Formats: sequence, structure tokens, C-alpha cells
Amino acid sequence: GSYKQVRSLGSIALRKAENIDLKFHFNFFSISFSEELVALYGGSLQKQTKFVHECVKAILRLYKGQDFPPHRVAIIGHSMGGLIARALFTLKNFNPVLINLIVTQATPHVAPVLPMDRFLIDFYTNVNNYWILKSKELQNITILSVAGGFRDYQVRSGLTFLPPSNSQHSALSVLSSSVPRCWVSTDHLSVVWCKELILATIRTFFDLIDEDTKQISEDPAKRMDVLNHHFVRHPAKHFEDRDNTVVTLSGSSVWIPVQTSKW
Repeated sequence: GSYKQVRSLGSIALRKAENIDLKFHFNFFSISFSEELVALYGGSLQKQTKFVHECVKAILRLYKGQDFPPHRVAIIGHSMGGLIARALFTLKNFNPVLINLIVTQATPHVAPVLPMDRFLIDFYTNVNNYWILKSKELQNITILSVAGGFRDYQVRSGLTFLPPSNSQHSALSVLSSSVPRCWVSTDHLSVVWCKELILATIRTFFDLIDEDTKQISEDPAKRMDVLNHHFVRHPAKHFEDRDNTVVTLSGSSVWIPVQTSKW
């Protein structure tokens, strides 16, 4: 994929921020790997992982001296980008507190689609073994994996589910066809710009904001509640929305539904 694919997420996030008078907003940064085919050749995966680490540190340095500077970043990774996000934690000099939320789209977590060389196999073995051995230490890292479903001919859905070692309280794996209001399968590229998936993702990010710190919540339980709310249970509703409000109308009153766009 291309780093330009972030534009869909960025545009929806901007509309959402404008909807709430820019009370909160997100800055999006994209990383270009020059479209290297690391799914077929694993020799570049370690290099890309180290590059992402340097990018994360450079992004956080941009906010030094500002009010409410972020101390962590959230990573959205498409395809092999999601695996690289998990691989960051295997680096010896990586500080795990820099990331507390990872969203992966059509990422083959379990095994490579085509085990073409030993570099690719070794990389997968290293990453998955690390997350198995360090599962307790990584419980504060919340991960969402979204699979494209049967229309994704490149990465079959069975490969996208997060390893069973991940705590059920910190990881969630879903199919795009099971996401409320999406209901359809996506191919390997359109999973990035499918509007209903983008809306669910952006609503999740905004509902995760802690109003005191103006950052993504530090509470892993709340992060999982919000992910389940938008990707499993409730379509297009704010996390705090409740449906149990009782409204009583007088005899002359008329109920008129108003359709408005809701980002």
C-alpha cells in the first residue's frame, strides 16, 4: 500500500473535530516504505521496524514545550505495517510506554501469507514468541485487528486473528463484515478507505480521549470497552450514549425525526 492512504482517515478525523468545535483533534503522520514487498521478502522487515521506532521518537519531539504534549502515539498499520507495529516491542532499545494502542488492518499476524525465505519466517517467529513470553508485561497495550473477509484474496481472515496468547482484556479481532453498519467484506486495499470502517475507527479514537489529559485514555479496560462498543455492539453511537431516555409527548405534539450527518 501507499502512505497516501492515510488521507481517508485524516479527512474524516478533521470533520469529526470540526463537529465538536475543535475541542479535540488528532494529527496524522504517515510512513513511506517505498512500497517494498516485505510480504514476499523478509530481509527488510527489521530495517523497517527500526525506521518506525525513529519516526515515533521524532514525532513526539515535535510536541515538546507545548500544552498537553503527547507522551505516546497510536499506530494504525495496514497489512505488514501492523506486524511491524507489534515488532517494535522486540527492539532492545524500544520504550514500550511510547505506544498503548495499535489498530491493524488486514494484517497477517499468525504467519506469513507465503513463507518465501528464512528472514520472513524468523521475523514472524521472533515477534510471536516475544508476545507469548511477555504477554503479562504487554497487557497495557490494546490491539485491534480488522480482517477484510472473503473479498481479501491476499490475506485470508484466518491469518489476521491475534495469537491466543494475547489477553482477552487487551486484544480484539474482528471481520469487517461483522462491524456494525459495515456488514460487508473488503478487499486488501479498500479496507483502508472503506467509509464505515473509517467512521468506526475515528469515533473510537475520539471516544478514547481523556478530557483531563487530552490524550488517549490510560485505562486499558476503557479502551477495550470503547473498541467493543464501536466494532462489536453499537453502530454510530457515542460511547456514552444511552437509549433508556423516556420522552413524554402531549396530545398535540408530533414527533419529527431529523436526519443529520454524524461523524
